[in-house]
Amino acid sequence: MRPTFLPLLALLPLLAEPAAAAEPPAANDRLAAALGLADDFLASGDPAAAALEYRRLAADLDDAALRPGLHLLAAEAYRRGGDWSRMERMLDKAEDGGAGADPATAFLRLRLAEGRSEWISAMLYAETLETAADRAGDATLRRFAAGARAADALLAGRADEARAAVRGDADKLRLVEDYAAGSDKSPTVGGLLGIVPGLGYAYSGEWSNMVRSMVLNGLFGWAMFECADREEWGLFAVTTFFELTWYTGSIYGGIDAAHRYNRERLENAAAALRDRPVPSVGRAPGVPLLGVRLEF
Repeated sequence: MRPTFLPLLALLPLLAEPAAAAEPPAANDRLAAALGLADDFLASGDPAAAALEYRRLAADLDDAALRPGLHLLAAEAYRRGGDWSRMERMLDKAEDGGAGADPATAFLRLRLAEGRSEWISAMLYAETLETAADRAGDATLRRFAAGARAADALLAGRADEARAAVRGDADKLRLVEDYAAGSDKSPTVGGLLGIVPGLGYAYSGEWSNMVRSMVLNGLFGWAMFECADREEWGLFAVTTFFELTWYTGSIYGGIDAAHRYNRERLENAAAALRDRPVPSVGRAPGVPLLGVRLEF
């Protein structure tokens, strides 16, 4: 997909004024070096250090037009590290600097809400990203945003809104309909079936757990009665303790297995609605004309 460039930087005075007003080469070199260092940190898997470099550069620059882009890059770095609080602070700074209408800001707000499992907020930011993609004429980004909105709607328990998000996409709409037509497992039924060791797991399709539960309950149940038959009451107490543990584990395990089944069914449906690869926020090449872009 072609990159979606963001108009948040104003092209530095060197494009708006005579060449004599251009930034001195030494300053350009420092900017390039700082950006290169941040890029190296990202490439080496240290997003927190990269974010710190972007923030330091934003604080040191005299040109305020560059700061929103640097704050967005810092927010992207914090996103990669899962630091949602600092990511939010960087987005606030970028928006205060005038980046609020950019696709990258909506994208990062969407990812922040999803990272925090705030599905309704994520739906709203996905819709904002759709609008931005429409303005840019970017069909790939719009499809991604629509899929994200549908996935987040499902995770929020709003199947109707998921349908509305992908009403123009037959493949994604079928995914929503297939999920809605399916059925969840009942945790109550799973727990009741767990009274017979292993059946609660079998109800939710966890066959290895079913076998484990049957074997452990069988062994310790046999040992418990064998100890009682031999009147070895010390061993009887020990084996009874373990058998009660395995037996109650079978009941509660049947409940948990049903919850896991339902959660996995939902998450798999949401994952299928999301386009791959997911776009990322990166730096457009060129110094001192720093720019930020979304690209797949």
